[in-house]
Amino acid sequence: MILPFVILFIFLFPIIAFTLTFFASLEDLVYSHSASFPPDETHVPTFYVPKHRYLIWYHILLLVALGTIFGGIHCTGWNFSFPTYAEQRLWRVASLAVTIIPFVSIPFAVTIFRTNTVTAVETFTIFLLFLCALAYISARLVLLGLALSLLRHLPSTTFIAINWTWFYPHFL
Repeated sequence: MILPFVILFIFLFPIIAFTLTFFASLEDLVYSHSASFPPDETHVPTFYVPKHRYLIWYHILLLVALGTIFGGIHCTGWNFSFPTYAEQRLWRVASLAVTIIPFVSIPFAVTIFRTNTVTAVETFTIFLLFLCALAYISARLVLLGLALSLLRHLPSTTFIAINWTWFYPHFL
């Protein structure tokens, strides 16, 4: 009974995260009476980032959504042609890892940020979160390495020159 709602939430999660962050930033910009630099300044500093008043959970939701979207984009290459079966399998595993690890790491982050005391459970949770981060970074590096190495085996249609002037209307 709850499974359709979970599936719907997973599909709508990036939109929800972006919407929450956007409106929190908009509220902070419009209704904020305290700026992080004096109002009589004549320029904005070079590497200026405003100090937002919204919760850190908006940042976490946004990072999870971006990581999941990034992995989902790489999962679209699931049935692409690869030179070897091992490269295809490696692409699939790394794409799934980049898609799933942000969701898996949420309970670990909640456990860590919930209390200020460090117990054995939280130490183990920090270790598991570190392993998730290490696996995520490794999967991203594998995807980057595969993307670069797959340039050696391009299909012949890649080298066809396209006359782009056929694709836009001519008024003159």
